[in-house]
Amino acid sequence: MVQSAVNAWLKDKSYQIVDITHAIQKRVDTWRYVTWQIYDNIAATTSPSSGEGLQETRLKQDVYYLEKPRRKTEALIFGSHDNSTLEMTQRMSTYLDTLWGAENVPWSMYYLNGQDNSLVLISTLPLKDLTSGFKESTVSDIVDSRRAEMLQQANALDERESFSNMRRLAWQNGHYFTLRTTFNQPGHLATVVAFDLPINDLIPPGMPLDSFRLEPDATATGNNDNEKEGTDSVSIHFNSTKIEISSALNSTDMRLVWQVPYGTLLLDTLQNILLPLLLNIGLLALALFGYTTFRHFSSRSTESVPSTAVNNELRILRAINEEIVSLLPLGLLVHDQESNRTVISNKIADHLLPHLNLQNITTMAEQHQGIIQATINNELYEIRMFRSQVAPRTQIFIIRDQDREVLVNKKLKQAQRLYEKNQQGRMTFMKNIGDALKEPAQSLAESAAKLNARKANNWRIRQMCWCGWSMKYS
Repeated sequence: MVQSAVNAWLKDKSYQIVDITHAIQKRVDTWRYVTWQIYDNIAATTSPSSGEGLQETRLKQDVYYLEKPRRKTEALIFGSHDNSTLEMTQRMSTYLDTLWGAENVPWSMYYLNGQDNSLVLISTLPLKDLTSGFKESTVSDIVDSRRAEMLQQANALDERESFSNMRRLAWQNGHYFTLRTTFNQPGHLATVVAFDLPINDLIPPGMPLDSFRLEPDATATGNNDNEKEGTDSVSIHFNSTKIEISSALNSTDMRLVWQVPYGTLLLDTLQNILLPLLLNIGLLALALFGYTTFRHFSSRSTESVPSTAVNNELRILRAINEEIVSLLPLGLLVHDQESNRTVISNKIADHLLPHLNLQNITTMAEQHQGIIQATINNELYEIRMFRSQVAPRTQIFIIRDQDREVLVNKKLKQAQRLYEKNQQGRMTFMKNIGDALKEPAQSLAESAAKLNARKANNWRIRQMCWCGWSMKYS
């Protein structure tokens, strides 16, 4: 929903930019024609006219105000000039009175006369009041800036037409750009005609005027000057803080760029999706409420609540199951392939799970009778896969640490060898002790036998003496 709203907003703004570009292009084409009309038919008129009634008022040094009955436009002449320039100014002002009679936005024209290097300013603004009032410096700055631009273009031989960037008239809140056209005259300085073309009436109310800018189009081709109609190309660029939507002005080397912050996009998108989003949330909440309410009501009426003993037994069985799984010396992993989730696992399997691609392991195990070997972190593991008989899409993985088993087997063999060596050493030690004690024991036995024999002889002698004494005294 959010993506659709953002795309719709970008598409709508792109269409608006294209419409604004078309309107600006029509205005540029119109005032190109007016520029040529003024130069060829009005300013260049040489027929005598009733110039005796023309009056001009000197406002200050080198600034003259043309007095005229119709006051839709006012004209100022900057610099020294003759009566022909005054008559030309009156003709141009009368012509522009007709063109600008129904306009409400400020319009201005600058005519840099190549005959006497004077500058004529004709505008719908109250020039006499502005020049003599508190905005005198502002008008002088604008005129000096325009004169410098027009002189620069007059000296550029390869530039017949040029456009300025977007400008702003501060006290009128008017936004405009300047169209400058150069006319070369043999033997004289070039004549430059410039129009300040406003855009306030071309911009929709929801688009701030300060966010527009007019800049040279780097992708423009050399044939654009001869093209009246072209394809509506709109480019959208996402910068760090703003979105730029631009469209080229056909028959010019300029493009119109509209910059909008991301916050505007987010606010407009939120306004567009807020009502459908709230409606969807409300419907979802209503559905969940109905589901839980009626489901519990039907279950209470058809099923009995499990007893406390059954719940305790199930809890004990679950705890025993988890304890058995955690105490296994092997890695145990039960994976549901259909939902792509782990059903049961212990710490060994959890430690190795981030390094395992279960899909590849399943495929390889099916090709190798359910047994594969894998190296993880330079350790060798044996993985056995079994398919569950209860859930066909569930696999059971048994993970054995081969390196640890090899190490245990080595330790067992080493212990067995050490035990046998100890047994053999003990037997050798006892044999050596027996051999060492055999001769002393034999000599001791012989000495004991001799001693016993001597004692026996002594006893026999005593017996015989006793018998002799007995016979003697009897």
